[in-house]
Amino acid sequence: MRESEGLEVDVTDIENISPDELSGKLTVSDALLIGSPTINQNTLPPVYNLFALLNPVRDRGKSAGAFGSFGWSGEAAGIINSNLRSLKLKVMDEPAQFKFSPGGDKESALIEFGRKFAGHILENCKYKNPGE
Repeated sequence: MRESEGLEVDVTDIENISPDELSGKLTVSDALLIGSPTINQNTLPPVYNLFALLNPVRDRGKSAGAFGSFGWSGEAAGIINSNLRSLKLKVMDEPAQFKFSPGGDKESALIEFGRKFAGHILENCKYKNPGE
């Protein structure tokens, strides 16, 4: 995503940030890409805390996507996408998901996912601001 001109990427550890600080970041962001491993066929509590801070009026139409890793079942990324859609964000169709560690030969697929998501953001921004 950082390869794309005009995009500023802020990686945030949502487990170790105050709700006020996270809410401030969400308010000024144009897009969200949320990641989580699948644990017990679910995403992690900090992701649900983030959902509670999203506002479907304020954040409606922002670009959004998900990624995750899993050992057996892999529901987390789909749960994230489903919740983002319910909150009226413009979700990129397919999340990036990898069994176990996403390193090694999976790296090129992750890089391509980042490029695709950057394109999704830029396309969505043009849609929201057709005169630019």
